[in-house]
Amino acid sequence: MQPPKDGKGRSRRRFLKSGLVAGGLLIAACGRDDQPGRVHAEPTDDKPKPEESKLAYGALMCGGKLVNPETKEEKFVFTQLSIDQTLKNKAENNTQIAQKLIMDIGFLAHGVIKNPNANHKVLVFEKKGPGGAEIDLKENTIVTRIKPDKGCAFYGHGAYSKDGKLVYATEYDEETYEGKMTIRDAADFKLVGEFPTHGEWPHDCQFIDDGKTVAITNGGGNIEGGALPNVTYVEVGTGKLLEKITFDSELMNSGHLVISNNGDLAVAHAMREGLDTREALGAISLRPKDGKFKTMITPADVTGAMKGETLSLCMHHDKKVVAATNPYGKPTGIITFWNYETQKYVDKLELEQPRGVALSLDTKYWIVTFGKENPGVILLSTETNRPEEPPVAFVASSQGSHVYIHDYYAA
Repeated sequence: MQPPKDGKGRSRRRFLKSGLVAGGLLIAACGRDDQPGRVHAEPTDDKPKPEESKLAYGALMCGGKLVNPETKEEKFVFTQLSIDQTLKNKAENNTQIAQKLIMDIGFLAHGVIKNPNANHKVLVFEKKGPGGAEIDLKENTIVTRIKPDKGCAFYGHGAYSKDGKLVYATEYDEETYEGKMTIRDAADFKLVGEFPTHGEWPHDCQFIDDGKTVAITNGGGNIEGGALPNVTYVEVGTGKLLEKITFDSELMNSGHLVISNNGDLAVAHAMREGLDTREALGAISLRPKDGKFKTMITPADVTGAMKGETLSLCMHHDKKVVAATNPYGKPTGIITFWNYETQKYVDKLELEQPRGVALSLDTKYWIVTFGKENPGVILLSTETNRPEEPPVAFVASSQGSHVYIHDYYAA
């Protein structure tokens, strides 16, 4: 399903040439006024307030880093950006991007976790560090700082329990690298329990089976030694290991995962610790429900271009497609698309350093953060895996490892 190269090249060249400069290639909202998902005029007094209005596309959320070009001073920020309002602004020839920043949260936020009982609150955790925080999206401020367990560090991801009363986080012992899921009271974040991840350097996690089971990626040790990377399925109530998938190649770690509603599994791989972070191969592995686990090796020209870390994953459940980003893929970055049920290649798109990928709330668009010198956001049609003509794109303040789409934005 690879489209003609000329069309792809034109879209990419025209978009990147713009440099994402406000007032240049900053595109109006998609579709006609009568199409679903179209952003309409400001609500009147008898309609819901802006912060209560239903979003069609969603609010983009991510951690990021800002660097002063003169002083080289770094600040770690948290961004929330309304896709809906930004596109509406563009349609009205307004270059303003509807975003809010917490200008210095003190660490690079990796995962963003929605509070199931308070739509205006999220949690963020640092990858390989002590940073954790609860953020109030309405007030755009940090409410509570969260610390890892003694002698441990966070590894970027976590989750709420189904009832929202507990918070789980991946942590590892800073001396042994052994992993555990810590359990905290969601009200005050005090530690109330833990269970093992059955591996070293646990990173991503997803709760399944109505919260009774959690799937965890354990990155594994250095290429010179340490545990092999794996994915474990663990019984939440007891910490019992239910299944362990250990990877055949010792060159890859176990990074991020995503599981479909049906139980199909996709895992993103980066290079093992000790290998070149730009030239060593990343990869993606797929396992259909009740099927065999398989690391994708064909087509060779595509998998061979997946250099560096395969970073972010996103599933479109209706289309049975998972998107994967490689910021340092060849030549300047690549997004690949795979059918996770058939374990077959679908498509690819070259883009400058794509990092985060998520679905719009209406599932019509892949929302991708990308760019090196000029970080930006671009919408790709989930029908074609391509930008529309002209591309729907705009600048962004920064970009971290991932992007999350929330159904809440306080104007």
